[in-house]
Amino acid sequence: MSATFFQEQAEQSQVKAAIVTKYFWAWGKIITAWQAKTRREQKIAYIDLFAGPGRYKDGAKSTPLLILEQAIADPVFSKSLVTMFNDRNDETTSTLLEEIGKIKGIKTLKHQPDVYTSEVGEEIVKMFEDLNLVPTLFFVDPWGIRACRSG
Repeated sequence: MSATFFQEQAEQSQVKAAIVTKYFWAWGKIITAWQAKTRREQKIAYIDLFAGPGRYKDGAKSTPLLILEQAIADPVFSKSLVTMFNDRNDETTSTLLEEIGKIKGIKTLKHQPDVYTSEVGEEIVKMFEDLNLVPTLFFVDPWGIRACRSG
């Protein structure tokens, strides 16, 4: 990925963030309503393996911050959402953690976001094998896939 990717949010990145957050909101509402109706624990997850720093240099928020803000604003989501964000670059995940910490109301979430610094590969697969996943929107941004970068 280009070093300038997170300088300014491109139009296609804006559209992607809008689609993902709107889809997640609609999907999450359906799943948590079904869980409530069937008296199951209301718990959903959002996992982003190529999360980035959370904010572009021009100030625009990327998907992780938008998803978290959505959860904070909704009483059901604030209790039910589990988030996992990953990026292979430790500087990027450090910035993401800082940006998450700046979100007003972040401490009101029942499940605080987990942020990992890992190359997507065997280690990540092993981590998910050990988890007992709840209904999850698993976002894998093709910009981060090694095959796309190499050719």
